[in-house]
Formats: sequence, C-alpha cells, structure tokens
Amino acid sequence: LVKRARKYNLGITTITQDVEDFVGSSYGKPIMTNSSIQLLLKQSSASIDVLQNVFKLTEQEKYILLNAAVGQGLFFAGTEHVGIQVIASYFEDKIINTNPNK
Repeated sequence: LVKRARKYNLGITTITQDVEDFVGSSYGKPIMTNSSIQLLLKQSSASIDVLQNVFKLTEQEKYILLNAAVGQGLFFAGTEHVGIQVIASYFEDKIINTNPNK
C-alpha cells in the first residue's frame, strides 16, 4: 500500500506506541526507515535499544528519549536529527487532554 501510494504522490501517516509493530514485521521496517520524516517521543528502556539500532541514535539522543517530558522528543528529517517540543494550543488541549484534573 505504501509503495503504491508513493506512485500516486500520496502521503501516508503511521503512528504507533510500540516500535515492535514496525521493526517486528517485514513490511513495517521499510515503512519506518523510508519515511521522509519521523517523530520519536518518550521511549521505554525496553524499546530504546531497538530504536538506537534502527535510527542510529547517539547516546545523547537515547538519553533525550528516555527522559523526555510530555511532548518532547526527537524530530528526524532525512539525516538531520533535532530535539523538539510539541505544545498544544488551548483548543487542542481542551479536546485531547485525558488528565481528569484539568
């Protein structure tokens, strides 16, 4: 599906909370590694080594992903990696926040 979509200049957005959904599949890994951009947010220690191998993370990048706060992570565009902080607008926060104390 992804290769076919590219032929027609379509974009595909894939999201997962478990990196194994992609790297554990013969179809998933090429989707992940051939994407033009990736956004990695906070990661568990169980998945960080897999991500380090796939994305060639530095020790500093591993540290960032293991210790990231909500909305913080790494943004990948081509071979460039940069830290990122995503801040929801007031409206976005109202419709997506799951914190019962807010």
